[in-house]
Amino acid sequence: MARVGNRGVGGTTSLIRHLQILRTVTEAVSRSLDLTEVIQKSLSALTHVTGHEIASLHLVSSDGKMLLLRGERGLSARLREVNEVLPIGQGLIGRVAASGRVRRVDEAGRAPDLLPAARAAVSADGIRGFLCVPIRARHRILGTLSLGRQTEERFTGEEIALLESTADQIGLALDNARLYSETRLQLEELRRSHTDVVRAERLAAVGELAGGVAHEINNPLMIILGQVHLLLQSQDHESVLNGLKTIDGATKRAANIVRELVLFAERSPLRRGRCKVSDQIYKVLALHQSRLEGARITVQTDFQEVPEIWADSNQLQEALFHLIQNAEQAMSAARGGGTLTIRVRPGHDGVRIEVADDGPGV
Repeated sequence: MARVGNRGVGGTTSLIRHLQILRTVTEAVSRSLDLTEVIQKSLSALTHVTGHEIASLHLVSSDGKMLLLRGERGLSARLREVNEVLPIGQGLIGRVAASGRVRRVDEAGRAPDLLPAARAAVSADGIRGFLCVPIRARHRILGTLSLGRQTEERFTGEEIALLESTADQIGLALDNARLYSETRLQLEELRRSHTDVVRAERLAAVGELAGGVAHEINNPLMIILGQVHLLLQSQDHESVLNGLKTIDGATKRAANIVRELVLFAERSPLRRGRCKVSDQIYKVLALHQSRLEGARITVQTDFQEVPEIWADSNQLQEALFHLIQNAEQAMSAARGGGTLTIRVRPGHDGVRIEVADDGPGV
């Protein structure tokens, strides 16, 4: 009776220890996407099964031909060196990765399929028992998890089950990390695609503006050329001064049109600052002026006194640009002209901008 009781207590203690190990591994998997952290916590827990274990974890290389050492606990420098890279299908660990079957060896140094370099290291380190299980996820073998023991104590069925359960949890962590990485890549690709679409829309809008802007720039340039021609013939210093002022104004107008077009076309990060709404509207209207005139669209503005706002002026101009462009296209298609009305009003905790047209609507 006493011996049965002792075995029962020992079995219960072993079961509790195994459950504690599995709990440690499960918590690491559920709380972290850091694969290195999961591996190290798992191996650390496993080497406390009896206190005599050494552990290693290998993952399949990207080309599927080799096993790469990704974590270890208790390996000597010599044993670590021979385990860094292992061919799949060769040696104790390599064959587990190829077959997907558990391998238990009571005398590791005598195993016939142990690689020669590994045999010398195993013998030198006094490793006796050896246990290796595959790591799987979604029916794929991702690597192997191994335990070595320097005592004569054999690995039990319960310990094999513990190692397999731990390998399953690590496989889950690997799959989670893969899914997380793929999701991040997909989100980054979506972000790049969205940025490219916005960029393309801007360039398309700039292309539509090109004809009108060329006309807008051509007008001040003709003024400049005309004034220069007159100045070359003038003997009146006052006329020369007035002509230079005209040239200065026309040059600034042309430069301003080009600058606004470049600012609209370029892709820049968000830059917030204080800006006056009416100024931004006038800048956008200047870009549209020739197109609106050509489409026989009259612009009416009704700006009430409002405070400056905190915004990205380029983003605000872009939003206004598209609203005005949509209104111009709608009126041109439906009526061959119309009236565009832009109002600015104080709003609740901000400023209200209204862009209205007398087109057909949506």
